[in-house]
Amino acid sequence: MRSLVLFVSLLIGLAGSAQALVTDLSSRRIEIRYSFNGAELILFGAVGATSINTLRDEYDVVIVVRGPEEPAIVRRKERVGGIWVNSDAMRFPSAPGYYAVAASRSLEEIASPVAFASYGIGFKNLPLVADSGTGRGLTVPPPEFRDALFRLRTGEGLYRQELDTVAIVDEGLFRTDVHLPANVPIGEFIVETFVFQKGSMKARHRINMHVDKEGFERAAYTFAHEWPFFYGLVAVFVALGAGWLAGIMGKK
Repeated sequence: MRSLVLFVSLLIGLAGSAQALVTDLSSRRIEIRYSFNGAELILFGAVGATSINTLRDEYDVVIVVRGPEEPAIVRRKERVGGIWVNSDAMRFPSAPGYYAVAASRSLEEIASPVAFASYGIGFKNLPLVADSGTGRGLTVPPPEFRDALFRLRTGEGLYRQELDTVAIVDEGLFRTDVHLPANVPIGEFIVETFVFQKGSMKARHRINMHVDKEGFERAAYTFAHEWPFFYGLVAVFVALGAGWLAGIMGKK
């Protein structure tokens, strides 16, 4: 029922607007509580005919979901004396905490790599920088460290490059599912939709989504970040108390 209401609202918005593209999510705010194990959202979209003639030409849709920026460290392992140890490390001061790309076809069939690079679509087109390690500021990260970051976060379910498909429901209508894992970072997300025809970008639309902790989780998170020293003290006392109680129970 909620999806139907969203679909109707999209059509009304498209009819009363000069925009060629309108999108919306089944929910723009995700609340993380103790029982949170991920979220499944639906993104609906409608393509008008002001700059895109959907009856005359076929079109493709590419959707990019980008989460809040956060630092990341990638380490290279080497085998020394039969033991794997960390050797080189590279720190990315700012990388998307969540990044997903969904498309109606494979990206290579929709447009050229140059077209996607110009709009920053795809992980390899993200403008990532890393600490140089020499005290001289930031530098372009080597490809192997960039690829390692992608593999690590893909394994954590935080990066989804062309793992999801955009379904063209009808002429001018499309939808896709947005998968958020249980370890999704909190903060502002950007959901951007691109419409391509014959290799050229014809329309673009952006909406925002917010992920935040609620209830006790929100209070604990705020306490830990705004008063870290006192949070640490409380954590120590709780651990000591739990150990003492476990010892008493063990004696009985």
